[in-house]
Amino acid sequence: MKKNFKIIVPLVLLVAVLGAWCAYREYNRKPASMESMKADFVTNTATLLGAFEENEAKANQQYLDKVVEVEGAIRAINQDEAGLYTVTLGDDGSLSSVRCSVDSVFSEQARDFVPGSSVTVRGVCTGFMADPLLGSDVTLVRCTILKK
Repeated sequence: MKKNFKIIVPLVLLVAVLGAWCAYREYNRKPASMESMKADFVTNTATLLGAFEENEAKANQQYLDKVVEVEGAIRAINQDEAGLYTVTLGDDGSLSSVRCSVDSVFSEQARDFVPGSSVTVRGVCTGFMADPLLGSDVTLVRCTILKK
C-alpha cells in the first residue's frame, strides 16, 4: 500500500502542476496579430458595403468571422475612454461606412491619421448594422494598419 502511495502522489502532483501551467499559458495567450494573418478577402469600402446592403445573409456567409483587408478613405478617427481608436472608412457623401477597431499595438499610427487620406486595414469582420436613417456599418475588429 505504501509503495503505491509513493508512486501515485507524485504522479498526481505532476499532473496538477502541468495542468496549472497549461491553464496559465492559455489564460495569458495573446491573439495573433492581423499583420501576420493572410486575408481571406481583399476589397475596398464600396464593394464591402455594397455586398452587405444588397444581400446581408449572403454577405454574412461570405465575410463573417473572416480576415478582410479593406482599402478606403478615412472619414473619421475616434478615441474612446480606454484610449483605443476606431477608424471610420467611407465616402463623405454616403451614410454607410466601415468601422475599424484598431488593435492597441497600432494606436500610434491611428493617432496620426488625417481624415480624407486613404488607408488599407486588415481585421476580422464581426457583422453589419443596418439603419435606414443613420446609415449602415460593417464592423471590423483587431485591425492592423497596413499602409497609409
